[in-house]
Amino acid sequence: MQRYYFPIIHNGRRLQADEAGEMFGSADLAGQYGACVARDIGSDPDYDHARGTVVIVADGAHTEIARHVVVSRFRH
Repeated sequence: MQRYYFPIIHNGRRLQADEAGEMFGSADLAGQYGACVARDIGSDPDYDHARGTVVIVADGAHTEIARHVVVSRFRH
């Protein structure tokens, strides 16, 4: 098991740091979790889809291993 981190970048700025991270058995599982976080954000009706939001997946050394762009599930 390795710790992975999922900071959220919104409009080019770090919106939310992830200091605690989550434990996963593989980078693939961590990447899937990051995709779920991005989908959850996009499913929020109050999500500001006009601004670019990205969920980063980083390993224990804080090296980016995946990037998931948030897509709004609602039309404004």
